[in-house]
This record gives sequence, C-alpha cells and structure tokens, in this order.
Amino acid sequence: MPGASESDPSLRRIQRDSAVIAVAAAALALAMQRGQPNGALGVLAGAALMGFSYRAIRGGVDAIVRKTTGRGEAHAEATVPTGRVAWALVKFIVRYGAIAIAAWLALVPLKAHPLGLFAGVSVPVLAIAIEALRLIDRPPGTRRADRRDHNGE
Repeated sequence: MPGASESDPSLRRIQRDSAVIAVAAAALALAMQRGQPNGALGVLAGAALMGFSYRAIRGGVDAIVRKTTGRGEAHAEATVPTGRVAWALVKFIVRYGAIAIAAWLALVPLKAHPLGLFAGVSVPVLAIAIEALRLIDRPPGTRRADRRDHNGE
C-alpha cells in the first residue's frame, strides 16, 4: 500500500510496514510450502486487495472532505442532489464489485491459497498494531496531538 502523496507520517509508516510485512509473509509462505507459489500468491493478492480497498475508501473520504471544506459548513436545510447520491452509490458498488472479482480471480483461476489470502488481508491490521505500539512508546510531548495541546491549539 505504498503512497508517496500521503501527508500523515503515521499513515506513511503503516503503508510502508504493510508492504514490508506482505513481502516477508509471502517469502515465509513460499518457504513453508517448499517453493509452491499458491500461498505466497495468496498473501500478495490479499495485501493488494486491501491496498485497493484502502485507496477506494480514502478517495471517497477525500472527496467528501474537499466538498465540505470547499463550501464551508453544511446547513441542516441543505439537500444533496439525488443524482450525486446515486453516482456515489454506483461508484461504491463498482469498487467493491471489483474487489470481489479480484478475490475470485486470485482464488479460482490463479489458485491462490485461501489462508494466504486471509494472511494478506490481515497485513494492514498488523501494521496498524505496530504503529499503535510506536505511538504508545513515545514520551509525552513528542506525539503530534501532545504538541498541539501544549501549544494551545
């Protein structure tokens, strides 16, 4: 899940750690299966699915943030055009349909191991846990939120 355009340092570390963990897990699966590639393929396919899913969700959230910050605060009486809602729903369904098709392609025609796929989709969870431990281990005052509170922002 590499992303050079990511501005948040924690998210950059999570993306980097996810990529490293996925490659290491794929190598481990390859070694455990004595050179049979289906486990490693499953890990890499699962990690790629999670990367695609992350990008899809991130794109939607970024679009919402751009729309709300570009127009100021939303008012209770403001309505969203039905066409925009329908288009957003279509994009959501198509994105997750593409993820489902990619998962099917990995499992059926490519014969990726299902446990490898599960391990691959679990990679970001491990990367997030590692980042949480990093943030916990930092001394007070070095976290971004602590600096913001200390500066009175």
